[in-house]
Amino acid sequence: KYPFKNFRALSCFFYSPGVKELWGDRQISESAEDMEFDEHLEDEGFFEIPVGDRKIVTEASDPPIKTLCEKIDKGRIIVRADFQRYYIWDTKPKLKSRLIESVLLRVPIPVIYTAEEDDGRELVVDGQQRLLTFYGFTKKDGFRLSGLRVLKELNGRTYRDLDESLQDAIDDYPIRVIKIRKESHKDIKFDIFERLNRGSVKLNEQELRNCIYRGSFNDLLKKLAQNKDFQRLQGLKDVHPRMLDLERILRFFAFSDITERKYKGPLTSFLNSYMEAHRQMSDKLQEEKAILFKKSLELCQTVFGKYSFRRWYAGDDDDPNGQGEDRINEGIFDIQMYGFTQYEKRQLIGRAEVIKEKLFELMTGDMAFVESIERGTYDTNKVKLRTEKWFQSLREVVGYPENDRRLYTFEEKLALFDKDHICHICKNEIAFIEDAHVDHFERYSDGGKTSIKNGKLSHRYCNLSKG
Repeated sequence: KYPFKNFRALSCFFYSPGVKELWGDRQISESAEDMEFDEHLEDEGFFEIPVGDRKIVTEASDPPIKTLCEKIDKGRIIVRADFQRYYIWDTKPKLKSRLIESVLLRVPIPVIYTAEEDDGRELVVDGQQRLLTFYGFTKKDGFRLSGLRVLKELNGRTYRDLDESLQDAIDDYPIRVIKIRKESHKDIKFDIFERLNRGSVKLNEQELRNCIYRGSFNDLLKKLAQNKDFQRLQGLKDVHPRMLDLERILRFFAFSDITERKYKGPLTSFLNSYMEAHRQMSDKLQEEKAILFKKSLELCQTVFGKYSFRRWYAGDDDDPNGQGEDRINEGIFDIQMYGFTQYEKRQLIGRAEVIKEKLFELMTGDMAFVESIERGTYDTNKVKLRTEKWFQSLREVVGYPENDRRLYTFEEKLALFDKDHICHICKNEIAFIEDAHVDHFERYSDGGKTSIKNGKLSHRYCNLSKG
């Protein structure tokens, strides 16, 4: 029996300073901000994948260590991906040596997982440390074995110092490799990457995207994250070590392009699809994206200053003074940055204080809005609700943006009238173009475009009468 009356007493003992020292390197490695960020996303919903598409296509093989090393040399196996931040075992010579000893003793080695890219190359998803150890040991300047407990006579030797028979034993040792084929469903594949990549630090979703969707768009995200104003508004002194800033920029572009009207959770799938579609981006489009990002960032700085991206709380009877949070609220970040894409500085500069007050009112007095930024932040309906409420507030203060395309031009109305001037409601002829009203087949609020193809004519009276 243990001398603990309850779990609380046990917990206090386990977390006491003296006992914590015995944990060694099993310290909690995720920062508070990382965990808070994950909490915002954990309630976002489920992947909606048709039953017939729920497939992961794999291919198993047992290539010898020598073949794997040759593929690394030729670039056919990508073992040093960006999201694999460093070779952890490089500082653990005994661990590396005992892996080589295990090979010589014919001890089974854990499976290595790779993911097939479109060009046929394989990206190491799980097993980087093992592969780099094999590769490093068999090279000309490979490390010396140390700390071997069974084959202790080999301590101090390099690969070149071994007898040819031992070299062959290493070269010819088969390693089970499971390749996730490129035909696999992208969302399921991404989910598998998350499950496999769990070391002392669990990789987050953006770190995985940084690897899976490498290309010019990913490079742009990294470049924009270096913006000093962006870092300062986030409370950072440099780029975020876990790429949370990159995901914020990615969300900004995804919402700006696709709009909240066509957003459908989960957020993971939404961002994965957007990043995959824009993986290789032209120089011109990169420049346009950079200008849009910097414009919204500057407007956030002008209007909200140190309160950018932060939640504000109202006071209470005990303390009527309100207060703001230090940490970033992801939902607030999204609507501030996205909302300002539609306006220019000259439209907002004289109304900055009123705009700020409008958002503070939403954060302190509108409970539906508050819930949308506190729980299940990326639930489909909550994304739409808070965005719609913020956009409506902006329009009350500033008016509709100059580039708003919810209204048809006279030229577009004329083109529709010349094509077919039958009222789509009463089915009678519209006698005069002045009596014509243009509506959307797919509603603008649902993401419908203001285009000839999506336009339909009606009598003004019929349109007003439909309610």
